[in-house]
Amino acid sequence: MNTAIPNQRRYRVAILNSHPIQYFAPLYRRLAREPAIDLTVYYCDSGGSKEHFDRGFGRKVQWDVPLLDGYRYEFMANLRGGGLGGPLSLFNPAIVRAIRKGRYDALWIHGYSFATDWLGLLSAIAMRTPILYRSESSLRYDANTVRSPLLLWVKSRLLRALFRRVQGFLAIGTDNRDFYLHYGAPPERIFPVPYTVDHDFFLARTDHWRAQRGDIRTAMGIGGEDVVFLFAAKMIALKRPREIVQAFGRLRRPHNAKLLMVGDGPELASVRELAAAQGIEGINFAGFANQSEMPRYYAMSDVLVRPDGIYKGDWGLTVNEAMAAGLAVVATDQIGATTDLVKSGVNGSVVRFGDLDDLAAAMDRLAADPDAVRRMGDASREMIKRWSYEQCVEGVFSALRALGGTGSDESVERSGDRLRRVGP
Repeated sequence: MNTAIPNQRRYRVAILNSHPIQYFAPLYRRLAREPAIDLTVYYCDSGGSKEHFDRGFGRKVQWDVPLLDGYRYEFMANLRGGGLGGPLSLFNPAIVRAIRKGRYDALWIHGYSFATDWLGLLSAIAMRTPILYRSESSLRYDANTVRSPLLLWVKSRLLRALFRRVQGFLAIGTDNRDFYLHYGAPPERIFPVPYTVDHDFFLARTDHWRAQRGDIRTAMGIGGEDVVFLFAAKMIALKRPREIVQAFGRLRRPHNAKLLMVGDGPELASVRELAAAQGIEGINFAGFANQSEMPRYYAMSDVLVRPDGIYKGDWGLTVNEAMAAGLAVVATDQIGATTDLVKSGVNGSVVRFGDLDDLAAAMDRLAADPDAVRRMGDASREMIKRWSYEQCVEGVFSALRALGGTGSDESVERSGDRLRRVGP
């Protein structure tokens, strides 16, 4: 879908981001294909574009998918050195000059965590450059995490002041939209730019490996009719790998079920010890898998399980990946994606966060009904088609047109500013 605007210059859009991220790069490429958008991405740190030590995985990681292809970008000098840490870990004064010289139609920022975010915000305000704001935030993080009343009061005042300066809010989902509304964003300034992944990549690669599903399973000691539950995440306490092992251990036999654990990190050894100590069989530990390897594991699995939630940035993009790959999903009510993407009984189950009995019962029901699992996987694949980069492009254009100036009435008709569940 190319949406050139006749007889009009393109929208000049600058995006400010901390570092190249494997989930964002495909969206930037997709936007850069639009004739009506002149896009430049400014990075504060080279981060994921090269090999780096990831504390969550407990190892060095080099993402094996392209992060810098297909769009214009610039790495800015970071006067604080390198790496992401506290608010002062990113200090890139070059963003001030970039905004001043670029005379952009919009500056797109991803939050206010770093000093450079504030340099960008203040520069945009000084240059009267409209600000587009897209974050992962939801109200559940504050509601379910112990925070001091004073800190919450300060945060509320800060966000309300900041949001008065924002011309367009790009909502990744319903919970994110509610967050913006709670802190004073006008409804007419909120546009759906859903959190999504490269569906075409996961669909094509998963179908490739699914043709070899039987052989792959056999090599790992998994039967062709087994229901395979997949945990794919960093092995850290926040991801709750111990809980899924405990829930799996409660499944009633003789259901043919297996648990596939994909990931690495500091909790891996203790998770292995837990499974051994409790005599839980049927668990395969696959270790770390890079982005291009994940479709192989999706192809041999049936149900993605997300037992985690309640931490900053709690959307859960593996839910999107798994749905594109045709898996059913079991996830807690504290994973942001469940609000929009998971419908119990249709493409999986939403369970109560921290309720081990509820998690085990949901997994047990699916282990006992492989036909239902297949139907739910098919439903996932159909549902996620309506949560794609095309919807992101529509939302971005809606926001840009609302800014006035360079837009044209002849541009393609855009969706409204309300987010809708993709489920039936």
